[in-house]
Amino acid sequence: MKLSITRTLVAAGLALGLAAVTLAPAQAQGSSTTRAQVKMDRDTFLAMARYDVENDRWVLKDNMPMPAGVPSRDEVKAMRDKFLSMHTWDDNNGLWVPVKGAPRDMSKLTREEVKAEGIRFLKMHRFDESTSSWVPRGR
Repeated sequence: MKLSITRTLVAAGLALGLAAVTLAPAQAQGSSTTRAQVKMDRDTFLAMARYDVENDRWVLKDNMPMPAGVPSRDEVKAMRDKFLSMHTWDDNNGLWVPVKGAPRDMSKLTREEVKAEGIRFLKMHRFDESTSSWVPRGR
């Protein structure tokens, strides 16, 4: 899937923003939000986002810069690769164990081994956007 984790995070935020904007007129009875403010919010959102029909969600437009503090796709991949170089899978215990000594040189593994470890890692971990770190699934 070509949609990056960070774009997914931004898309989720934009979708929540859109929900707030579209629900604002119904809830605005008695509030100080004016129709002009709601239209301005909608126009700002539509200038930043587009609807991705394939994935059925709002995503940040390609020419829009990422918000401050959101790690890039390359940074997230680097964090995953660092974890994989510092840990190895223990089949006997069914868990990741730290490598003793220096980190593993992933370039010495076969392509199939790297792919298998990457898939295993992604099945067992998820990226937590709030802390910008990989956490075990189930948390």
